[in-house]
Amino acid sequence: MAADTQVLESLAFLYLTFGHSTDGTLTPEEMRSLAGKLREWAPNAELAEIGVLLKDAVATYRASDNKFGQARELTTGLRTKLDASQLSKVLADLESIAAADGNISPEEQSFIDETRRALKG
Repeated sequence: MAADTQVLESLAFLYLTFGHSTDGTLTPEEMRSLAGKLREWAPNAELAEIGVLLKDAVATYRASDNKFGQARELTTGLRTKLDASQLSKVLADLESIAAADGNISPEEQSFIDETRRALKG
């Protein structure tokens, strides 16, 4: 993959945590949106590579005892690795994933707001 693997792994976990933990469901539309957003970060990656990245993120997610805490730590790490336009893209990606199923829940909006604050430091 051309993009920074650590950044992609962080984004995959963050997006997965967002998509599932905020409302307890990851719809097929949200999963497609999530995969598409990761593909935008690594446009030269093969689809199979994105699939492996997501599979690994799901395994990490399932094994995590503190999914939100881990997502917050990864968000802090992204703040130091990405520039301002990339950080804005992370927020736009979250909004797009949330809207993929046609409904942005209060929990999803809260997660986006918290992520926005964390990315600004």
